[in-house]
Amino acid sequence: MRLAADLDLGFAGPALRRCGLYLGPLSVAIAAADLLDRVVWLVPTGVLLVGWAAAQALTSVGTAVADRYGPAAGARLAGAGFLGAAALWAAAVWVAPAALLGGDRWLAAGIGAGGLAALATMTAALVTRAETAVIGWSVPCWALAAVAGAGGFDGSRLGPPLLAAAIAVALLRAFRPAFARRLPQRPSPQRAQVRRSLGFLIVGAAQALCLVLLWRSGRPGPAVLPVLIAVPLLEGLVGWHVRQVDAGLDLAESSAGLARHLRGVALVTVAALLPPLAVGGTLAVTAYSLPPGLAALPGARAGVLALAAGTLLGGVFTATCLLTARGRVGYAAALAVAPPVAVAALPMLPAVALDRMTLLVVVLTATHFVGLLTVASTAADHRRTP
Repeated sequence: MRLAADLDLGFAGPALRRCGLYLGPLSVAIAAADLLDRVVWLVPTGVLLVGWAAAQALTSVGTAVADRYGPAAGARLAGAGFLGAAALWAAAVWVAPAALLGGDRWLAAGIGAGGLAALATMTAALVTRAETAVIGWSVPCWALAAVAGAGGFDGSRLGPPLLAAAIAVALLRAFRPAFARRLPQRPSPQRAQVRRSLGFLIVGAAQALCLVLLWRSGRPGPAVLPVLIAVPLLEGLVGWHVRQVDAGLDLAESSAGLARHLRGVALVTVAALLPPLAVGGTLAVTAYSLPPGLAALPGARAGVLALAAGTLLGGVFTATCLLTARGRVGYAAALAVAPPVAVAALPMLPAVALDRMTLLVVVLTATHFVGLLTVASTAADHRRTP
């Protein structure tokens, strides 16, 4: 059997909608850039770590609950989870030394509330399948990000209240199903769903830590840009892969035909993971073979290495998302955790004398290669996508 309809682009719509949802939290961060500059880096790091881990876990279990009990139950579960995350953040801000927060506890608490609300909005939209509507209600956040990026709020007190109002509008729309008059049936997630959500929690926390490693590399621009470019590409690849596997299971006329179809899907999927590895490796080699004139420029080598690290991390994220989409959450968690753990542990070995950025590139290269092999070994799985 041929790859299910080469011209079938049905996966593109959901992928684009998910990317549109991701723009919500990103635009909030851009609009709040002036506020983020007034706190230490640990504050946005903590918000990203808690919020993205909660978003991954609650999207997993919330979607399962919504499919079984309805969108109201899923939205309420997601809301309760993020209320717990907000309580955890408030407690951390309350007990943390002021020096770790930049000296302003209320500002740190407000940044956490805004960031968690933006991520909760994205999660509720995914759980209730209301992506298109929530994207429309997130346009004010995008507009404020554009104004802030152009310097429109410099020195003005108008920006924070407008941003808070924009976040609240999108949040209320995303959680509208939770306010239904009829109480939903009490959800009782199955043990398998809970274990799966815990795996997603680990994946989300590890992904956040990897982004923090890039951000704190000293060259955040070249490092983070490839990751932003990789997001729509990985969403498209994951959507295509899942659609092809499910189509093969539905349309295959024989076991041999299904096996051929899945081998073709696996081949295309693995081929799509090769460019980030090749480009990242080439950039890493180039960083240490720059012409003398370029090598003498301050930060030239570091910038090329940061670009390599971002490219490789985009590939690692893609492999991780492919594994989670196929139900291999344990493999995905191990793959996601490997880079931050290795970067933290390897400098303790006396034989390792690499600077942090070079070490990060080496670790991401190895992780990407392992992820590619893991995807290759699981992509032809005959089980339906969970």
